[in-house]
Amino acid sequence: MNVVDSSGWLEYFADGPNADKFAPAIQRTRELIVPTLSIYEVFKRVLQQRSETEALRAAALMQQGRVVDLNAGSRSERLSYRLS
Repeated sequence: MNVVDSSGWLEYFADGPNADKFAPAIQRTRELIVPTLSIYEVFKRVLQQRSETEALRAAALMQQGRVVDLNAGSRSERLSYRLS
């Protein structure tokens, strides 16, 4: 399983100099975990820099992975999702 943080997604979407380092993890959607916070952060930044349409496209692409809510819930909630 792979988790890509917001900076990795933004680098990938901008086709920045390190985009190729994030591409394999992002493109393997069956192995990709996407925190809801990352979707929010990327949407907000793309909306600021580009357009609502591009921000919605980015969010839709991110949701092709397994979206999880990584919060500070109870210990049993945090352990209910095991990374394998």
